[in-house]
Amino acid sequence: MEPVMESSYPEVSPPAVQEIAPLYAPSTGLLWIGAGVLGGGVLVSLWIGLAALAAMFQLPAPPPGLLALGLLIGGGLFWEGMRIARGEPDRPFPGAEARALGRTMVLLVILIGSGAIAEALAPQLPLLIAPYHIGVAMLGPFMWFNFLRWRLQAPWTHRASWWGLGLGGFLVPALALFLEGIVVVMLALTLLLGRVLLEGPGFLNMWFPQGFSPEEIPTLRVERLMADPWLWIGILIGAVVLIPAIEEALKPLPAVLRMRDPMASRVSLILWGAIGGAGFALAENLLSWQPGIPWALTAVGRLGASALHIWNGGLMGWAWSCIRRGRFLEGIGAYLFAWLIHGLWNAGAIALSGAFIAPLSAEARALTLLPALIGMGIALFLVIGGLGWALPMLGKVEAARHAPSEG
Repeated sequence: MEPVMESSYPEVSPPAVQEIAPLYAPSTGLLWIGAGVLGGGVLVSLWIGLAALAAMFQLPAPPPGLLALGLLIGGGLFWEGMRIARGEPDRPFPGAEARALGRTMVLLVILIGSGAIAEALAPQLPLLIAPYHIGVAMLGPFMWFNFLRWRLQAPWTHRASWWGLGLGGFLVPALALFLEGIVVVMLALTLLLGRVLLEGPGFLNMWFPQGFSPEEIPTLRVERLMADPWLWIGILIGAVVLIPAIEEALKPLPAVLRMRDPMASRVSLILWGAIGGAGFALAENLLSWQPGIPWALTAVGRLGASALHIWNGGLMGWAWSCIRRGRFLEGIGAYLFAWLIHGLWNAGAIALSGAFIAPLSAEARALTLLPALIGMGIALFLVIGGLGWALPMLGKVEAARHAPSEG
């Protein structure tokens, strides 16, 4: 199922990719078709089941992004598998030209502005924002990935894109959710045990003021839970330390699987890691919707998170290329740096979300908003600099090291 590619560096412009021999066998196309049907079918079926349960119990409808994710990546894998089964050649992946990037940025501005206007005119109808949210969620990762391709001037194809997006958008989020669920449950039990040892079980009366009785179901006071500092301590530990560690280890899965190819250069591994980050960003964007926060801020935050995931994915692709050559310290250092940047971004996002969701006074909200925005802005500046300068520089260094000597 893995596509075979060759990378060249540098190029004057994103070149047309020649068909790589040997051609894919029809059986390979059937594997792609099966992966698309299975992955997309699971997500679409899950959305239909959740929607039915929501209608039955009068709960909020599941996010439409779950349905969009299944249709997009599942449909892409299915369609490309049909092309392989028919023996059709691969094609260059478009969008890595300056004009195309400019058009994408203009379209994103239009989508964010239109979504903000729709939210202002009809705040009680959040479904009106869904098309704009899905548009920003999809275009953001593709824009940042194409920006990196434009800076690297490296070839890329449709099949490479859909293979990487399938791993990054289907498999990696599933593994991450499984591992994060285990870690979060262990963290919650540890914090509860520590609090019982420090304060005794009486603190539960703050969350359940009516107490516990076998005759009635205890009622949780959500506002008191949200005001509990222990909750925010647990969220910070999980979101700033534990979750970034798991996600940064899993996102470069396409690069890890391509390491066994002796023809895979450091530039290609950077892009394989970045496409894994793009798939992960796509899934996270489509499934993320922060209630209570102005949607325009959510959209801008999703664009920033997309850049973060692609930068960290590309950096981890470079880290695995170092490890493949026996330079373990450089690889570990890159992982720790990606972990740190991700944790800082999550800390700012939590502070920003808490400023709107937590029951804070106007003064406390203002004091929380400004540092969060400044911190996330600095992190975004570093990420964009990494995409536009650091990763291309690392690619140039690799190309210079392996260039044939003259004479």
